[in-house]
Amino acid sequence: MTDAVTSRQLDVEDSSVNATTATVTGSLPGHVSPANAAIMRATILLTMTIFNLSGNGFTLITIRLTPRLWTKTNFILASMLVADIMTGVTMFWYSPFLLVVFVFNDPCRFNVAITFTMSLMKIPAPP
Repeated sequence: MTDAVTSRQLDVEDSSVNATTATVTGSLPGHVSPANAAIMRATILLTMTIFNLSGNGFTLITIRLTPRLWTKTNFILASMLVADIMTGVTMFWYSPFLLVVFVFNDPCRFNVAITFTMSLMKIPAPP
């Protein structure tokens, strides 16, 4: 009887894990913690945003500086490029938000600021 109690106490003592290190690094092999997933997501979004702004900005500047490209079709293209640039600027705000909420802050749904901003993040960005 005492051996069962002793082994149970050892299991409880061995299973205590520091919560801060477990959420950032992930303790299981092959396990991606939510913090690591948020960092990867923010990195991918920032990389795609840089490509978005540089490619669309280059095309928009090329259309603006070349008078023979001032056709009706290219004006429609330019309006779509401006919408894509606005989406890229929105992503520059959204990516740090992901890092702050899911990595550096406890994503508790009962926090008023996080609850409010998470509902705003469900609104789709302009096309």
